[in-house]
Amino acid sequence: MRTFVVVVLSTLGGLLLLTGGAVAVLVGPDDTVSLPAGDVPAASGVAITSYDLFPLRDLTLHVSATSAGGQVFLGSAHPVDARDYVAGVEASWVKGVDRTGTLTTDLIEGELPAPEVDPTATAFWYDDAAGAGTQSLDVELTGEPVTLVVAPVGGPAATTLAFGAVVPRLFPLALGVAGVGALLVAAAVLLRVQGSRRASAATLPAEDAERPEVGEDVEPAVAAHGTVQRRLPGTARRRAAVLAAGVTVTVTACVPVPSAVEHPAQPVRIAADEAELAAALTSYGERVSAASQVAAQLDPAAWAGTETDGRLALMEYRTKLAAARNEPPAAYAVTYSPLDVAVPEFTAYPMWFMALVEATTDGEPGETPQLRVFERERATSPWRSSFAMDVPADSVSLPDPGGASVATAEQVAAGLAAVELVRAHLESGAEVAVDLGELGGFREDVLGDDLEGRLSLTDAKVTHYEGGDDPAAPGGPVQVVPVADGVLVTSALSYVFNRRLEAGWTLNLTDDAVAEVTGQTGDRQNLRTLGLVQTVLHVPDGGTPRVVSAGWGFVAPRV
Repeated sequence: MRTFVVVVLSTLGGLLLLTGGAVAVLVGPDDTVSLPAGDVPAASGVAITSYDLFPLRDLTLHVSATSAGGQVFLGSAHPVDARDYVAGVEASWVKGVDRTGTLTTDLIEGELPAPEVDPTATAFWYDDAAGAGTQSLDVELTGEPVTLVVAPVGGPAATTLAFGAVVPRLFPLALGVAGVGALLVAAAVLLRVQGSRRASAATLPAEDAERPEVGEDVEPAVAAHGTVQRRLPGTARRRAAVLAAGVTVTVTACVPVPSAVEHPAQPVRIAADEAELAAALTSYGERVSAASQVAAQLDPAAWAGTETDGRLALMEYRTKLAAARNEPPAAYAVTYSPLDVAVPEFTAYPMWFMALVEATTDGEPGETPQLRVFERERATSPWRSSFAMDVPADSVSLPDPGGASVATAEQVAAGLAAVELVRAHLESGAEVAVDLGELGGFREDVLGDDLEGRLSLTDAKVTHYEGGDDPAAPGGPVQVVPVADGVLVTSALSYVFNRRLEAGWTLNLTDDAVAEVTGQTGDRQNLRTLGLVQTVLHVPDGGTPRVVSAGWGFVAPRV
């Protein structure tokens, strides 16, 4: 029996000692096990990993990158952001890695040799590292999709990418296992020595051989055949039990076990979380304040970095009109505080969100809140405003920020149907089943006096502002968000009214600045009016759509 125990302890101890020692040498004090580095095949050196390359949670992924050109960038990001960042760049799509570190890739075709924007100048990365030599990141896999991007800094260059795993406390665990193994081997040696001493004692006179050694617990046992068997000494048994318990506790230390996750077929990104919303509004206020300084110099290009679509056209017209009148507008400082926000989710850029905000200009809060739509064309682009309207207090209630606000296909259809009724009325003046509110005076305000019937409308066209086949698509002029009792809709409609005087008559615009900006100076027989209508519509479930707020203004013709 003693020999059996010695063999078991020495075998188990040796195995633990060798295994623990080997793991400790392989892992090192940083608790990291890494595969060899694999070469990125793309000539640009840019690589992007598939979001489902490691479909696991409760694991820390260790990633390293190098560049033959010197400096290299390594970043982790949401798959939608990362994919947009490398759009147009020839890159390697990393979809697998084997035990030798060799990467399995597909080539992403592109005309650009490198991303358009320096990766260190963007803010969408979860984490990033850049510099000369090997750059590394530890990426916590939580079950949410994540993508890694490698890009040489300064232009195309050969790069490598290596993967590994960080196992918390693996190094001390390995040392502990090796230590337990060493103790087991020592226990086996001790038992063997004690056995040898007992065998030697058997050659002494009977009275000496039968005398137990001090501290030894001898418990003879009588077998069924009457022979005497000796049990393993009690002290040794207790030591073996303690060592076995130590092994069990060590091996089952509190280290999370990674588990598999199933990622969606296509990653979805909320347009902005609460932190991103706050940063977007802060940045927008700072950029608008700076733009007002440039606009005060009568430069209509001031607004290109803060506004887009119809909102940009309106702001450019106002600045051009001020320049034509030589009346520089006053610069101002403005901040925007969110009151309510509706944030949809998207599978690609562009993206948008709708916010009810309070504007504070030069320290004075606005009298009424503003409903604004902010759009982002690319992951590297700033948020710009495409829509802005003052709305009556308490007339609009949007969902709280933090979760996605997604309209169903039926809700989008209801919103578009209401916008179409408004569009039809603006174009023809026909009565429609919409509570038009202040929009009911639009045609009279824009068309004005017909000069006793001598000025006739020859053509009227109202369309979605630069809208494609689907005006409610991301980047389009219509936004639909669900609210408690229906949907809230913002829309931008452009209008063109052509009028003509009867033969023998001419007219001229009395406002020389308007005539200059619209390109209609001097005596004319034809008059063309270009403008933009912005509307906020509430479409209740099963009820009549209502215009909550509306505004319109001239825009300059496109040159």
